[in-house]
Amino acid sequence: LLEILGQASDSHTIQSHLLGVFENVNEVTFHEKDYDRMLAFVSREGESVTLDHPVMAKGNVEIWLGDLLREQQSSLKGVIREAAAVINDASFQILQFLGGYPAQVGLLGIQMIWTRDAEEALAAARSDKKIMQVTNQKFLDLLNKLIDQTTLDLTKFERVKFETLVTIHVHQRDIFDDLVRMHIKNVNDFEWLKQSRFYWKEDIDDCIVSITDVDFSYQNEFLGCTDRLVITPLTDRCYITLGQALGMSMGGAPAGPAGTGKTETTKDLAKALGLLCVVTNCGEGMDFKAVGKIFSGLAQCGAWGCFDEFNRIDVSVLSVISSQIKTIQNALIHKLKRFQFEGSEIAMDDRMGIFITMNPGYAGRTELPESVKALFRPVVVIVPDLQQICEIMLFSEGFLLAKVLAKKMTVLYKLAKEQLSKQHHYDFGLRALKSVLVMAGELKRGSPDLDEDVVLMRALRDMNLPKFVFEDVPLFLGLIGDLFPGLDCPRVRYPSFNDAVEQSLEDNGYVLLPQQADKVVQMYETMLTRHTTMIVGPTGGGKSVVINTLAQAQTRLGLNTKLYVMNPKACTVIELYGILDPITRDWTDGMLSNIFREINRPLQGEKQERRYILYDGDVDALWVENMNSVMDDNKLLTLAN
Repeated sequence: LLEILGQASDSHTIQSHLLGVFENVNEVTFHEKDYDRMLAFVSREGESVTLDHPVMAKGNVEIWLGDLLREQQSSLKGVIREAAAVINDASFQILQFLGGYPAQVGLLGIQMIWTRDAEEALAAARSDKKIMQVTNQKFLDLLNKLIDQTTLDLTKFERVKFETLVTIHVHQRDIFDDLVRMHIKNVNDFEWLKQSRFYWKEDIDDCIVSITDVDFSYQNEFLGCTDRLVITPLTDRCYITLGQALGMSMGGAPAGPAGTGKTETTKDLAKALGLLCVVTNCGEGMDFKAVGKIFSGLAQCGAWGCFDEFNRIDVSVLSVISSQIKTIQNALIHKLKRFQFEGSEIAMDDRMGIFITMNPGYAGRTELPESVKALFRPVVVIVPDLQQICEIMLFSEGFLLAKVLAKKMTVLYKLAKEQLSKQHHYDFGLRALKSVLVMAGELKRGSPDLDEDVVLMRALRDMNLPKFVFEDVPLFLGLIGDLFPGLDCPRVRYPSFNDAVEQSLEDNGYVLLPQQADKVVQMYETMLTRHTTMIVGPTGGGKSVVINTLAQAQTRLGLNTKLYVMNPKACTVIELYGILDPITRDWTDGMLSNIFREINRPLQGEKQERRYILYDGDVDALWVENMNSVMDDNKLLTLAN
């Protein structure tokens, strides 16, 4: 913030800060001659949308950033308005439409087409016996058209775009299939009303998203081209409950075990409504002033706040927070435009929502006081339908035998959980499954001539073997052999990398053991799909050697790798993460937060460099809890300031 204000005289310095202000505006395009005139905005993926009216970057920075925000939303609305007209055109071509519009608008288009066709079919179903079957076939043809696109050779950006379209449209087709099976012939049937439905209303000139009886207007935050969740029946139920909560001006509180998708579901609903969703990882360092600042920011800009691990905050702080939330909810219920909050009067944007997620009881967690519980609608999230998620993700990666393979995969994970030894670091949950699916998609594109079951078997074997203890390896290989009988496929070799590893080990005077060289390769493969890796083993087992060899081998191949080593147990949590002085509100930077900020700075020029932070010490809940949001898909380090 200080940097933005300090360099306010030169409007072009804002470029590096835009991602902090918008969901996905990476840069703005300035006019060539007129220095301060902004013409368009560009996402991280390189999609550009022109502003309807150019914004002048003159005067106070906070004022023209506000103008840019409003202009960005109305420009995107203009594109959606145009798309809504194109969809209803007689000569409408779907692939041409998806090519000509930003990914976000294309996705919205498909959802609007589906809502329109489904409602027409339901309305005419009493008089016309065949219309439901005809419409169902029409949706299936559209789905096959999209799946055919995913098998082509696409750019990374286009691949994400079509995978997202397949993910959403598979779900839409399944819903309609169910409606046909249940013989539903009325637009007002609850089976239809409980879905997320997308309309363009000409009379109010707005895009409306309806979930049950609650109507949200689409918020036009530019999302660019992002992944969306596979929608299972569980996700649908969460949407209904959260939608109802917002309709009653309450908050939503998803609770459940780790890796069930509490935060991701909230973020996904925000994407469906075109909103900005800010995720904050709560810790014991948060006091009511810090949380109050976040609340007042959300209220003024109408974004959603998702407070992760909310029950890690001290009980004494929670009771103050509950009165803050109550104030905000009263303002929402009375539809006030301005209200008193924390001693000052602020503007109120009625789109805001507050969500809290929590894992029920274990060390470092408190029970929520009743005063807080009363303000949120609870949603219990249980273990999701793994087979359905596998199937749809494999479909969108272009696997044709997805149904059979998904069944094999979930059975393998179920058996592995039951038969292998119980180790603390084993996890056969959703996150472990997802990284295998991503890897399988990459292998399939890397070697398109191999059979699909060979590709999946290879991904399952190479992604899981690194984490097994010695005794479990033959058991796991036996399970894979039973599920994929008669298939044998050698390990992938990286010729130049393998040689560099062996060379590095010899240079340091180590005895060359094939197992150890293979561990380095396993580590390398794991790092390809994960951004946080943990190495487990006894003292003197060679953990540090593996890490250092990996770094040296990559440096040898021209990818400069730096290690930042620290012992988290040698200093207190405060020294590691920093502390906010409760009286003066001064922030003292911690060791990690300093290094983290430093190594995330963009590189100058064309240099390629990898930077790894290495915690060399015991892992315990006290310090590693604060890394939660860094290690999941948010990739954000949230501190008390």
